[in-house]
Amino acid sequence: MALLTGALSGAGVSVVMGWIGALSQLLWGDPVLEGLDRGLPLGWSLLICGGSGLTLSLLHRPGPTTLLPELRDTLSDLRDPDQAPKRDEARGLLGAALAQVGGGCIGPEALMSRMAALISQRIWRGRDQKLQEATVAGSLAFFGAPLLGGAVVGEVSHPKSRKQTFLDRWLPGSLGGVAGFAAFNGLGTASGGSLQRLPYIWPSTLGEDLGSLSAGLLGGLIGCGLGWLLLRWRGWLEQRQLLARWPWWPLLTGLLLGACMHWLPLVPFAGEDQLRPLLEGQNSSEAWVLLLSAIVKLLMLGLCLETGWRGGVFFPLFLVACALGMGLHLLLPDLGSLGSWCGSLTGALYRFMLPAPLAVLLLGVALLQGHGAAGLLVGLGMAHLIRGRAERDGGPPLRP
Repeated sequence: MALLTGALSGAGVSVVMGWIGALSQLLWGDPVLEGLDRGLPLGWSLLICGGSGLTLSLLHRPGPTTLLPELRDTLSDLRDPDQAPKRDEARGLLGAALAQVGGGCIGPEALMSRMAALISQRIWRGRDQKLQEATVAGSLAFFGAPLLGGAVVGEVSHPKSRKQTFLDRWLPGSLGGVAGFAAFNGLGTASGGSLQRLPYIWPSTLGEDLGSLSAGLLGGLIGCGLGWLLLRWRGWLEQRQLLARWPWWPLLTGLLLGACMHWLPLVPFAGEDQLRPLLEGQNSSEAWVLLLSAIVKLLMLGLCLETGWRGGVFFPLFLVACALGMGLHLLLPDLGSLGSWCGSLTGALYRFMLPAPLAVLLLGVALLQGHGAAGLLVGLGMAHLIRGRAERDGGPPLRP
């Protein structure tokens, strides 16, 4: 049954995401979605992004119950359905879909997992929580890792014993993730396919080994700093309760996205369509433009999530890491490879934002397609140590 529900979840979510992708392509066109169109009229981008923001402002005026919950909140609702707050699910799903089409720099996993959870709840009506978790795990197969759903669902659960950890969390979630992966037809271009055409570069001399290790350490340190920056930025915005004080924040965020789309085309959208042109050299942006785009996208991601443009963080953070990696590789071409830069930044940034190290490893390997695996491990290890030290020393709370 876990295999069946996972496959149905993967197939259903893939259809919905296909519709969203087709509508986005019709509205914007491939050059804009890929971050290559620098001639997009400013008036058009402001009109579409601002119009989407205005619609989101009206959708979310009734209050925070209309906002789409993030992935961790959806999993929490599944674990404790009696404690789950009442939500206006229709407004939340509609607003999240509009944010995807309207240029929000947010990922699709929050929308996908919420749709899967609602469908599962209607089918099972609380009779089998394990199958509901398998359904959510199947929706996460969109990212190209068969066991990612099981890792995410299993790591965030808190069963009473190790035996229950495997039987009640890992097994159904893993089976659902595998089935959802099959329903998505394996590794699609929306996940790690962007790196399939890149040559695999392995260090062959001691100097290259040291260069890759140095790039991994430096990239891991920078990734940790960016993760800390995003956590602090989101915490500061959350304390301000922007939507409660002024309901038109989604409109302002939309106008900012429209301006970024004109001058920094890598900032809007989740980033899955921007990866291939960026990493295959089709994007001719200079190093400083790539670095600036990555920082602005990171800040806009936090702003979107706190001003009604709800979604996930997986793809935007991956694009941030790859844009930074490409920029640093252009600045320091003799220090490591592009894969080592992207891998270390991805591992460190993901580990600061996600609670499960295994999920970070699976997600990073799937999206990087094996490129920069050593850098990924170095960045993941550095972030794991720094995050643990920060929590023990009473640092800022690190949200999962």
